[in-house]
Amino acid sequence: MGLRSACVLLFLMASIARAQTSAPGLHPSWLRLLHYQSTWSGSLLSSITSPEFFLSSAGARDPEAEWKTLAGTWDPAAQKTIACRFPARVLLYQKLSGQTWPAAPCPDYVEWKKGLSFHSLSLVYSTAYAGNPASVLGHNILKLNLHEPMPEDQAESGLPLLDYGIGFLARHDPEDDPVSYMVHGLFGGYPGFFVLQPYYELVNTYAYAENRDLWELEIHLSPMERELFLAHVWELIHRASSPYYFTHVNCSTMLLEILEAVRPNWNLRDRIPGLVLPQAVMQTVAEVVGPSRDAFWPSQKRIFDDHWRHLNAEQQEKFLDWRQTGDSVAVADDPRLLDTIMHQLNLKKAGLEPAEQIELRAQEDQILLARSRLPASTLQTTDRTRAGNNPLLAHGLHKFSLLAGRDQTASLLALRLRWGLHDLLDEPQGFNPYYHINFFDLRLWQAEGEPNPDYNLEIFDLMSLTPFERVAPAGSWAVSCGLHKEAEGPRPHCRGGYGLAWEWAADRSLFYVLPGMNLTITGIEAEMRLGWYQAWTARWRQLLEIRPRKAQATSQGLRWDWTWEQRWSLNRRWQLEWRLVREESWQTLAGVGQFF
Repeated sequence: MGLRSACVLLFLMASIARAQTSAPGLHPSWLRLLHYQSTWSGSLLSSITSPEFFLSSAGARDPEAEWKTLAGTWDPAAQKTIACRFPARVLLYQKLSGQTWPAAPCPDYVEWKKGLSFHSLSLVYSTAYAGNPASVLGHNILKLNLHEPMPEDQAESGLPLLDYGIGFLARHDPEDDPVSYMVHGLFGGYPGFFVLQPYYELVNTYAYAENRDLWELEIHLSPMERELFLAHVWELIHRASSPYYFTHVNCSTMLLEILEAVRPNWNLRDRIPGLVLPQAVMQTVAEVVGPSRDAFWPSQKRIFDDHWRHLNAEQQEKFLDWRQTGDSVAVADDPRLLDTIMHQLNLKKAGLEPAEQIELRAQEDQILLARSRLPASTLQTTDRTRAGNNPLLAHGLHKFSLLAGRDQTASLLALRLRWGLHDLLDEPQGFNPYYHINFFDLRLWQAEGEPNPDYNLEIFDLMSLTPFERVAPAGSWAVSCGLHKEAEGPRPHCRGGYGLAWEWAADRSLFYVLPGMNLTITGIEAEMRLGWYQAWTARWRQLLEIRPRKAQATSQGLRWDWTWEQRWSLNRRWQLEWRLVREESWQTLAGVGQFF
């Protein structure tokens, strides 16, 4: 081949490559707008599965076919229909192709858009809720900020409640038991859908009914981006659905994809490989947004707790007397006590249907009448600095630990790889107090002279420790399932318990008692978990747990296992660890752990 022929060939190859990369059907903005993601095989597949979301029958898996179907629509009536059904697609088509699209009146879309003129977005993080298996990891919402932020002294003016929120939810069967719920959620058994609703409804659900704090991170968009955003939301809420997976098509991933539709260069999905968690989404978006205003909406439980802590001993006794008798006369002259009672009534109402609130509303009327005769309170109880669960301050969601030590006969080398998320001894910033949820937590240890390592794999390990108080009695629970290697091979187990926890110092010292059962392939064991958690300083924490247990099918006596752990946080990424265990034998380990 001559030099001239080689140059021509190279030019043709470069031209073909340039044409392929410049094809509008493969443009990053087009791919993001239609929610295409790369599969394991390297092909593209949209996260949206509903056929009505696409113009082409092959649109869910072929972005170029979707583009060609749009570009090849010449019938004026069909063009107007598309303009009203897919306004975001038309906007992007005009931008990428340089072609105009016939205008259409679209009265429904225009009227809908009028009520949603927003100046910025906020990504909202709702903290964990132990009452729902799908919510123990938190939740994400996108909020349309219709009103300018108020000055600090008017933060409770109520205007943010008139904003709107966008979420991606699973439509589940309320009759499903917890096991069915988890199976359907893990394997896409529930349809997922987009919803746009007033923010006050979301606050009522999350902050009041479920007692979850809300953290907001503001995101600014240009006028053109805001127009594209609303047009895209119109398409999603009317025509988009997809099977809901707890792991990768969930409330967090779909909101990331909405943001990518207006800011393709953020590449948010690529920044969080594997399992996508709401907390990681907040941190990732904060990185790309940069310095931004954040806001905090306390839960009804936090508001009540803050008021309760500001009561002196005499006021607390009067409150407890009122709760027993309902007599408002004894508390009628104390504004701080009346405010606390009002928040207690709000807590009770949150879990009831309107028809079940009649008696509470009668009490509420009496308290409000008495409160109206007294001056306003100056007590500030919603200071967000009191809440340590700001997700932007949390450590990395994964952890690797390397430890060394010995058992009764030999030296040991151990490692721990935890895919997520947080246990009692991790750095507490960014999480609720006593929050404990681990999944895919693998511990390996190799004894000197042994050919194979031993291991323990906890597939999931959840613990909800709620301090028991006279003013708010509540139980605590724990449940876990996993595999443990023994001489005869891997032994699966599932254990659970329910009991009480008592707090000695707020967020620092806790005792718990959890009677329960341990189910293995060899039978059922009755067990008791007796624990003491102590935060000695802001960086030094310990946990001592004793577990007496007895197999029901044997005549053997009690077996006493126990674990004593201590950790010292060096910073948000590194911890020193020490662990003493008594199970089959004694084992002590020390080392270092890193969050990533």
